[in-house]
Amino acid sequence: MNFMNENKNSVDPRERSDLTVGSVPAALLRFSLPLLLGNVLQLAYGMADRFWAGRFLGKEALGAVSLASLAIFVLIGFAWGVTMGSSILVSQAWGAKDAQGVRRAVANSFVVGGVLALLCTLLISGLSRPVLSLMGTPPEVMGQAAAYLSVMGVGVALIFGFNLVSSIFRAIGDSVTPLKFLALAVTLNAALDPVFMLGWGPIPGMGVAGAAAATVFAEGIAFFWSIRYLQRQGGDARVVIARDTIDAGIMGRILRLGLPTGVQQVIISLGITVIQWFINAYGTDVIAAIGAQINIDNLFFLPSMSLHLAVAAMVGQNVGAGRFARARRTLAWGLVFCAASSLTFALLSLVVPEALLRPFLREEDAAALRIGVSILRILALPYLCVTAMVVFNGFFNGTGDTAAAMVMSLVSLWGVRIPSVWLLQSIMGLDGVWWGIAVGYVGSVVPGFIYYSRGFWRRKALASYRSHHAAVDKGV
Repeated sequence: MNFMNENKNSVDPRERSDLTVGSVPAALLRFSLPLLLGNVLQLAYGMADRFWAGRFLGKEALGAVSLASLAIFVLIGFAWGVTMGSSILVSQAWGAKDAQGVRRAVANSFVVGGVLALLCTLLISGLSRPVLSLMGTPPEVMGQAAAYLSVMGVGVALIFGFNLVSSIFRAIGDSVTPLKFLALAVTLNAALDPVFMLGWGPIPGMGVAGAAAATVFAEGIAFFWSIRYLQRQGGDARVVIARDTIDAGIMGRILRLGLPTGVQQVIISLGITVIQWFINAYGTDVIAAIGAQINIDNLFFLPSMSLHLAVAAMVGQNVGAGRFARARRTLAWGLVFCAASSLTFALLSLVVPEALLRPFLREEDAAALRIGVSILRILALPYLCVTAMVVFNGFFNGTGDTAAAMVMSLVSLWGVRIPSVWLLQSIMGLDGVWWGIAVGYVGSVVPGFIYYSRGFWRRKALASYRSHHAAVDKGV
């Protein structure tokens, strides 16, 4: 049976989404720019909830939305990471021109995604308050944060489904379509936030829970329209749940590929928590300064995160096609574009750090501003290294070597950055925290460079290529 009604006259989008031909830098830019815009929209998504909550419901509501959003990441970040396995399989099968492989990868991705969505619903419903308590949520915020999470728990399957459909589009080389549906979701969310929070006409005011309801409704609409479009225009990537497409072995492969990425999400979240623990010991001015710097960080990392996804998709398709030299060129150009964007931001951090920080700090926060300036200047050039690591991770994910990306995150964060912060802050005080982070940034790119230069990635790439083509030869 079909997941949705299959359109027999559907258009095969291969001609417009084949990332195995043409100019590498042109294809990489063409694919990554919509991803960059999408990442900007994702920032706007979170900002809309926080803006309306803070403006109309007060600081407790603002704190509730912020803490609840972090709790969601803690609760479902692992499951979210596991879906990377789906994107890898689809992109490699698409590059191999393995139509049956694409159909089976997509079908089994939805089965695995459905199970993971159910798991996320249960986790959010059952563990929201314990997780919020472990995060030190104040009593005056707890009730509102829990209310937000209760609504998100009901609708997390829709959010999960929308992100899965978007990842399939990206895997087949289409980064524009998910951008359109994300823009729809962001627009709906921003418009519905005040309606559901405050009430309008027959719609009662739901307070903070209304922000979650707006998010669920917006992503539900985006999910419906995106999967409808996939069924009509996705060609081989349409969702067809049938006896010949469901395979426990493929599900297992999705999980094996995605498991390291899920673990990586846990590693990163825990590591950031530990570093924040060091920072919190230095008082509110430092906390405010790092809060402002994180906002700038989010902007600085947008190009590299977009390149991460673009490189992963391009490399995945080219590995599936056996075009390993083109995969290497994709990495090289990804690093070039990443260096250009990171150097631009680094220069801004060195030359006009105050201008970058002022939108996030009040005039009376002079001490926090001085600290923020120091942070930006110390971390300016090391940004080039940590963003390069992000691109390397995209390359390794595209080859199917997700374990390598996980190990590199583990080494760079827990083996270099956290020990450096601990050691240098004990010697230099507060500045030692920033220099420790800088050392961690510089050290983060070394494992990726060594792993790549020694050619270890090639074994995983060859195994992925042979697996797909063996299946095609057998008519599987």
